[in-house]
Amino acid sequence: MATAAFRDTRANISHTIEFRSSTKAFLLKSATGWFMIAITLLTLGGAGIVTLPILAFKVLTNRTSLYWLEGDRLFMRRGILMRSEEEIELYRIKDIKVHFSLVQQFFGNGDLSVISSDATGIGEGRRTTFQINNVEDARSLREELRSRVEAARRRVGVREYDVA
Repeated sequence: MATAAFRDTRANISHTIEFRSSTKAFLLKSATGWFMIAITLLTLGGAGIVTLPILAFKVLTNRTSLYWLEGDRLFMRRGILMRSEEEIELYRIKDIKVHFSLVQQFFGNGDLSVISSDATGIGEGRRTTFQINNVEDARSLREELRSRVEAARRRVGVREYDVA
């Protein structure tokens, strides 16, 4: 599977998968994007004063954020002026969710949420949650991530127990 947002590079045995939020999916495959286009067209371009800076910011944010799976880790690089890089061991990932709006369901893109027991990020309690919006082919990416998480847990010997 090869798209602009979900690229599979099979250069070595443990291949790397890179993905990012897609500006095209935001603009053409989401209700928010459709709304921005409609408002701009209905006002004969007058709303472009508002919508174009929002779109430019979205493009810049998407281009400067990169996520990739390599080996047993999920890497994140985000930021425009202040860059941050983070990595999460795959065996620490607790849950992977994909949220679809009504429009996103038609096109297969969605918002991917990753919940981890890694306590370095922002989240509830001792969990880190981060979300990547408008990911193309979100279901396939979730399945690939889930299978890699399970394989990493088997290699490390980690078992998950829920304590109530």
